[in-house]
Formats: sequence, structure tokens, C-alpha cells
Amino acid sequence: MLLDEDIILHLFCEIADGLRNTDRKHVQGKLYLSEIVLCGALFVLHGTSFRRFHVWLMKQSLFPKLPERSRLLRLMNHYDYLCEEFLGSKTFFGILDSFGIEIIHPIREGRSKQSQQVSKKGKSNHRWIIGRKVAVTMNQHYEVVTVSEETANVCDHDFNGHHAESAAINLTDHGFKDKEGIPASFKICKKGSWNERMLIETLFSLWTRICNMKKSFHRTVKGFRAKISYLVTLTNIIIRKNEELGFARLSMVQWSL
Repeated sequence: MLLDEDIILHLFCEIADGLRNTDRKHVQGKLYLSEIVLCGALFVLHGTSFRRFHVWLMKQSLFPKLPERSRLLRLMNHYDYLCEEFLGSKTFFGILDSFGIEIIHPIREGRSKQSQQVSKKGKSNHRWIIGRKVAVTMNQHYEVVTVSEETANVCDHDFNGHHAESAAINLTDHGFKDKEGIPASFKICKKGSWNERMLIETLFSLWTRICNMKKSFHRTVKGFRAKISYLVTLTNIIIRKNEELGFARLSMVQWSL
């Protein structure tokens, strides 16, 4: 089990190395770009609201020059594009599946215009949610290669085009079948076959239990997309570091804050 300071330092070193050529700080800014991405990754790992996360972050001695809470949130949303540096590489086999995230309780559906803009009603794991859906392709090294998102009311096969080139052979379920045809790289797996697909279910379980990602409140689509970007960055960094530290490769328990 890693201490909080060890977790922060491990993540920062990996992020700083990944952004070595682009890392900079504005003359009036308090944080380097690598520190902003680090805050985004820690926010996802903390698994709470941003207000509670900011209080926790202010208590850490490693962050003496934090900006004001709303300013930090805007910075994280603005620089989420830097997370593309940490995506996994394409491999021969890939695994594709979708993950539903509830943004508002179903009984509160339609009570605010903000929630209507961000979330829609749809099914995830055979239950109704009001939120958004994330499609993820994982490579043979358990790293996330491609991620896309949309409101929960869309069908899984709407993500097909975005993931067509994510792997030479992409293992999917029947949710991605389309009457108009599927990409040549897709292999629709029957229930009980190709049990390797359960690896992505393990990843989704870690996101649910460690990062509390099954429910996540957002007022804007931009904020939701930024959080997903930092979630993917966090996941890929942890998977790469686990092998170096002697942990199971597909595990996040040791990194829990």
C-alpha cells in the first residue's frame, strides 16, 4: 500500500516525463502544466466532489501555491487535451465495451436545464440511468487506447466509427452490432466465448470501487469530458507503474487515497 505522498510523487514524475517537451508555466500562473494534469488525475482518484477534493489538496504540503478553487477547476477543464499524450498504443487485439455514468438521480430527471443538456435517460447494465455513456478500447497491455462518450440514450454501435482503428481485432459484444454493418476490425463475441473480454469488466469495476465513477455530477459536457480524460490518464499511468513497483498490472487498490 502506498502513502498519499508516494502516490502524488509517482504520478507527478510520470506526468512530468510525458509532458517534458510541452511543460511550461504562464508568467502570471502558479502551476506548471504538469501540475495541472496531476491535479486532474488526483481529483479522479480521490473520487469525491471537487469542493471536497480541493480541501484535501490544500492540506497537502506538496502544493504550496494552489490557485483558488474555481480557477483550478477552469484550468483543469481547459488543459484536458494534454491527456492525449498518455493514451496507450494500438495492439493486435483490443477489447471494446461501454460504461454508463449516472449524473443525476432518475427521480430528478428534467428538473433543471443544465442536467437536460448534459445527461439523457438510457440503460446501463440492465438498469435505467440519467447520465452519459463512455466507450473504451483497451489494448493487450490493459492500457486505454481510445475513449469516446455520448449521452446515455445512444446505442453502443454509435461509437463504432470512433473505435474502428483502435486495434487490428477489437473484441466487442452484441451491443455494437449494427444492421448497416460493423467495421472490419470488430469481432462480435457470443456470451461465454472469448473470456479475455472480462479484463475490461475488471477495469470498469476498479473505476467504480476506487474512483467512484459510477456516479459523477457535472454541470457541463466540457467538465465531464475533462474528467474522463484525466481518468484515462490516471489509469494508464497506474498500469505502467504497477509493473515497475511489483504490483498486479491491472490493479488500483494500492493507489487508493
